[in-house]
Amino acid sequence: MVGIWFGLFFVFRFTQLEAKLSEKEHRIYIFTVLLYPLVESWIKWMIEKNVIPYSWFWLNRLEHFCWALAVVIIFLPIFTDIWKTLKWWQSLIFLIGFTCFIGNLNEFFEYLLRSRSSSINYRIFAAYYWDTIYDMMMNIIGGFVGFMVLTWKTR
Repeated sequence: MVGIWFGLFFVFRFTQLEAKLSEKEHRIYIFTVLLYPLVESWIKWMIEKNVIPYSWFWLNRLEHFCWALAVVIIFLPIFTDIWKTLKWWQSLIFLIGFTCFIGNLNEFFEYLLRSRSSSINYRIFAAYYWDTIYDMMMNIIGGFVGFMVLTWKTR
């Protein structure tokens, strides 16, 4: 995921999409590009090492929330023209819908990885993985918070 993240950053930088951002938007954008991989790695490390026993559920929710919040900001160069022409409530609906769409693609990708896993337990239970709906709810909340950050910090 971090590889995709930096890939998008470099695509947006070399195609001059990033240049369309205002100074405030650009500061938030760069801050997010640099901070998110650290946050993501830290949460993944805590989950993998079981640093806080039995915390997987909440750490996974935090991971998806941070991811959705960051998606709103990292894709800003693509939809900045749309963002500026819509009313606030239309922007909110657009950003939450966009975040949920990207989040659902991520969930399908996770399902594909689980179903192709060498572990027999992952393959058997991939279709019944129960936390997908929670992850999708975190996409909505993260998209809303991302909207609030962009609204408050870029005006």
